[in-house]
Amino acid sequence: METIYIQHPISDSVKRRMESCVIALGFFDGVHKGHQGIMQTAKEIAKRKQLTFAVMTFYPHPRDVVNPNQAPMKYLTPLPIKEERFEQMGVEKLFVVKFDSHFASLSPEDFVNQYIIGLQGKHVVAGFDYHYGHKGKGNMEILAGEGMGKFTVTTVKKIEHSQKKISSSVIRQLLSNGKVNAIPAYLGDFFEVRGEVIQTSLYYKNNQFLKIAIDQDFMTPKSGVYKVLIEIENKIYQGVCHQITLKDNQRSLLVHLPNCFIDTSHKQVKVKWQQYIFGKQKEVYDMSQYFICDELVI
Repeated sequence: METIYIQHPISDSVKRRMESCVIALGFFDGVHKGHQGIMQTAKEIAKRKQLTFAVMTFYPHPRDVVNPNQAPMKYLTPLPIKEERFEQMGVEKLFVVKFDSHFASLSPEDFVNQYIIGLQGKHVVAGFDYHYGHKGKGNMEILAGEGMGKFTVTTVKKIEHSQKKISSSVIRQLLSNGKVNAIPAYLGDFFEVRGEVIQTSLYYKNNQFLKIAIDQDFMTPKSGVYKVLIEIENKIYQGVCHQITLKDNQRSLLVHLPNCFIDTSHKQVKVKWQQYIFGKQKEVYDMSQYFICDELVI
């Protein structure tokens, strides 16, 4: 996958590298089942038309530009994770557009001319509720009209679970309420964060406690005790997250791993949130009932 980072206005060097493509448009935070439907549609059209399969996403989140006085946005999938997911889905060309005040002020017509026609978009795919241009004045109906004779448009219908639209906002709400066990129905997998083990301690028969510094762009669930899966060097361990701490804008986790025999110091880890257990921490010896198995080798 080729990744092209764009800051408005698009440079001539970028324009010279363009080739005819199908573009999937969206912010795609979480790359959830709804997003996957959009990208799968774009991929199939690109294959049928023998065009490059491209995705256009934006960074940072528009809220950070429109409401700069609010705390910076936390993400379900920070940009590097989104890039990884896109590549896994077969994206051939990724446009990452810097969302700043200059880009936000573009009229819908200018966005179409510069960022679709200008990047050789021959077909555009987006969700039914996609908006673009200054104050989101452009919509899918307007986009189809703008494309007449220049590019074609496919609008992906609403994808639902339990009569509720699958969206990043719904997943965020589930995280805020601690309902992590419900997230796979929307996301396609357990919610995951990544970080580094910055401190370890041994407690009785190879029970390790890990302090994990979470990459600062990740959103985390509400405070509480959770059953989690920890991936370290391609091995997955069942564990319990006792604490989620925020200090100096840095989130950290205190995770208990039973019968973990490897050296975990300064290792990169993935944390998947399986189930909320309770709101207050209990003593360590009460935790054994929540461990199904110690290690799952993949």
